Amino acid sequence: MTQQRSVKGLLIYLFIGIIAMFPLYLLALSTLTANPIQLEQLREMMGISVQPKLLALISVIPNYILLIIALVIGFFTAHKVGLKSVIIHPNARAQSKAEWIKGIKLAIILGSIAGVVIRGFDYLLEPLLTESIKELIRPYSASEFMTALLYGGIVEELLIRFGFMSLLVFILWKLFDRKSVKPANWIFIIAIFVSTLLFALGHYGATANATEMTAFIWFRMIFLNGFAGLFFGWIYWKHNLELAMLAHMFAHISMNLLMLIYSFFI
Repeated sequence: MTQQRSVKGLLIYLFIGIIAMFPLYLLALSTLTANPIQLEQLREMMGISVQPKLLALISVIPNYILLIIALVIGFFTAHKVGLKSVIIHPNARAQSKAEWIKGIKLAIILGSIAGVVIRGFDYLLEPLLTESIKELIRPYSASEFMTALLYGGIVEELLIRFGFMSLLVFILWKLFDRKSVKPANWIFIIAIFVSTLLFALGHYGATANATEMTAFIWFRMIFLNGFAGLFFGWIYWKHNLELAMLAHMFAHISMNLLMLIYSFFI
C-alpha cells in the first residue's frame, strides 16, 4: 500500500503554487485599483498605508501559507491511505495509455457536467437571484479566467483534496478502522462529503461580499459548490489528484463557455 513519495514532486507543486497565485494577485490588484473605497477599507483593517501592489501581494500570502501546510499534510498522509498524486507519487504513473485516456475523458466529462449544472441552475432560477449575484453571472475576464483555472483548478484541489481530504481519511481510519489494512470505502465517502462541505463553505467570503446571505443564497452556495466537489473528491479517490484538477478546470471552462453562449443570444 505504501507508495514512493517524491520530494521533487512536492517542490514542483510549491513552484506551481507560486505561478497559480499570480493571476489571483493580478485580480486582487485590479480590484483594489478599481475600488478606492475598498482599498482604503483594507488599509484601515490591516493598519498599514501601502501601495495597492504591496497590499495585493500581502492579501495572497495567507493563501500560499495554507498551500504549504496542505502540501506537507498530503505528502505525509495521502500515500498511507492509498490516495495518489501523479507528480508526488511516481508509482501512480504506472498506467496503460488506455487507462490514462479513460481517466482524462472521465475528468473532462464530469467537470463539464458540473460546470453546466452550476451555471444552468443560476439561469433557471435567475428570478430568485439578487442583482449583485446576477452581475457575477457573466463571461470571465482574462484575469478571472486564469484565476479560475490555476487557483481554482490547482490550488483549491491541493488545499481541499490533497491536504484536508487525505488527512481526514487518515484520521478516520486510525480512529475507527485501524485494524484494517486500508481504509474502508465508507471512510472515503465521509471524507469526500466533509471536504466537499468545507469546499462549499470556503466560498462564503466571496458570496457574502457580493450579496446578503439569505436562506436561498446559502442553499445556492452549498449546493452548487458541493455538487462539483463531490465529483472532484470521487475522482481523487478512484483515480488521482491531477485528474481531479483537470475536472475542476473543465468545470470553469464549461461555465465560461455557457456564459459566453448565453450572453451572445440573450
